[in-house]
Amino acid sequence: MFTPTRLSRSAYLGHWQNDLDRIVEVAHHHGHLAVPTCPDWTVYDLVDHLAGVYQHKVWVLELGKFPPKTWSEEATVERKKRDPLEQLQHWAGELQDQLSIRADSAPAPTFMKDDLTVGFWWRRMALETVVHRSDVELSVGVPTPLDPALCRDGIDELLWFATAPWNDGDRTGWDGQQVVVDAGTHQWSVTLDPTGFKTLQGDSGAETRVSGEPESLLQWSAGRRLGGVERSGDAESIRLVEAHLASF
Repeated sequence: MFTPTRLSRSAYLGHWQNDLDRIVEVAHHHGHLAVPTCPDWTVYDLVDHLAGVYQHKVWVLELGKFPPKTWSEEATVERKKRDPLEQLQHWAGELQDQLSIRADSAPAPTFMKDDLTVGFWWRRMALETVVHRSDVELSVGVPTPLDPALCRDGIDELLWFATAPWNDGDRTGWDGQQVVVDAGTHQWSVTLDPTGFKTLQGDSGAETRVSGEPESLLQWSAGRRLGGVERSGDAESIRLVEAHLASF
């Protein structure tokens, strides 16, 4: 039986803030270093990206809909005129305030029709931040352990995102192959169906598997190839799953 991975609002906020503080700490001293997992980005580029993510979600909550793309383009120009760390902390605070005044079950625009609630954004922002914390730490070669429970939730979220219609991508070679993603206490069964990527919680018993600790599998699910995962069974099926996960 699959145990749900979702955490509480307070847990998401705690992880989010701790990981944000770590990003600020590293970026304060190493802002101009390259980020190996984000080609062509420096740490400051990643910081600006994350500030923009937070800013965008403030707009989403305030407007009750996704803003025009031109807003983000104009905001990027304005943010780059200011200190990137100040912008990051400002927009993180604004977004946390906007989320905190709303109930988790309150309606909110999201990009997954299965969850159109404020709770979606607590989860998404905590997981967005922890992956980028890892990116920033890799830029200085001093990764620190990620929380296993948060990592398991991140795997669950990203394999769910992979099923979205807007993530159809290139389905060449998809013919119903099944791959089990095994994090020890939790498993997910994915199917490369010609009509779309399918994810079910639990172990289908498929022989083709990707296994590892939650931290390694979170990085794998996020399209990072940092090692720590074991692949067994049909290598081509795994390659197709990895290509899809890396495409969004």
